[in-house]
Amino acid sequence: MNKEILRKRAVMAFIVLGLLLWVYEANKPGPIVLEGLGTGYNGDLTVKLQVKPKGDSFKIIGVDVVHGDTPPIADPAIETLKTQILKKQNAEIDLVSGATYTSEGVKEALEKALTQYKK
Repeated sequence: MNKEILRKRAVMAFIVLGLLLWVYEANKPGPIVLEGLGTGYNGDLTVKLQVKPKGDSFKIIGVDVVHGDTPPIADPAIETLKTQILKKQNAEIDLVSGATYTSEGVKEALEKALTQYKK
């Protein structure tokens, strides 16, 4: 077999492999977003979780909280709560002193979000 035929076959193999990888990546499931609503100090707040399926369960890979509570008080508390959520991977989080209503609202919304997960 001459070198030109081998080169053409190698190029075709790389093209086919690239297409297969592209199709695989395009169909690979991404993170699932779960949302829950809770009541903070100044009204409703929302917790949005990004979860990645992991066997029969999931792993929380991201947490966002949308709120209308007093930013200088609520924002540091929410950062602490987010850290706890990512570490503990459940709703068993400790409330933050000085931001009790915000903490309770986050915990309420978190529990509601987690109940939405379907295997």
